[in-house]
Amino acid sequence: MVMIEEDTYKEVSREYGSFALHADEILQQREKSMEDLVRLFDQIKDDIHDRLEEFSDMWDKGTDDDLYREMAFCMCTPQTNAKNAWKAVNRLEELDYFDKGEFEEIAFILKDSGVRFHKNKTKYIIRNKKNFYYDTRSQILKAINGGDIVKARNKLADEVMGWGMKEASHFLRNIGFGDRICILDRHILRQLKEYGVITSIPKTMSRGDYIAIENDMRHFAKEIDVPVAALDLVFWYKAKNEIFK
Repeated sequence: MVMIEEDTYKEVSREYGSFALHADEILQQREKSMEDLVRLFDQIKDDIHDRLEEFSDMWDKGTDDDLYREMAFCMCTPQTNAKNAWKAVNRLEELDYFDKGEFEEIAFILKDSGVRFHKNKTKYIIRNKKNFYYDTRSQILKAINGGDIVKARNKLADEVMGWGMKEASHFLRNIGFGDRICILDRHILRQLKEYGVITSIPKTMSRGDYIAIENDMRHFAKEIDVPVAALDLVFWYKAKNEIFK
């Protein structure tokens, strides 16, 4: 059974004291929701394990082209359906547009695939090509030098045009380095609010805000005994009924 911590009980008591439901009833509802989440993880954990193994294989076996495609995918995902972004980058790779595509050609593929803000994202793909496309693995190795993935994420968020903390986290998770970082997109934030991990969804996030919520998500994952790298995929499955990227 998932246990609710005493501090959480006091917090809910203060927040809901004037409501019809008593604090203990509210906490029982939250505990049941958390147990349902753990039960869902148990049901799909083999599929999640397989997907996380695929992510690790991307780093272990992937080429520079594979890695840059993942980088471009994470350039395309903000405010865009992930499947549309994935379709776009695969079309770009098939046409050799990462290497030889002109601005108009890349922009057309992004727009035609349903990627929003396609002109800005085309600019990101082309600008980042200079620093990352021809030597992707070596450049990523420079970022993760010393093995501190949180610092590597922060460095990539600074160095890759079009990326913030979320996109850098997404990329590192997709190449097998997601054990200590979280992808705080809107659907994750909604789920964190649903489970009482955060009280509201911020309209904007500073780096400090991101790190604070990330720490809260890690604490929540530990509380329910679900690996943090898997929790994002559980949330995704709960919202979309599938495991994707």
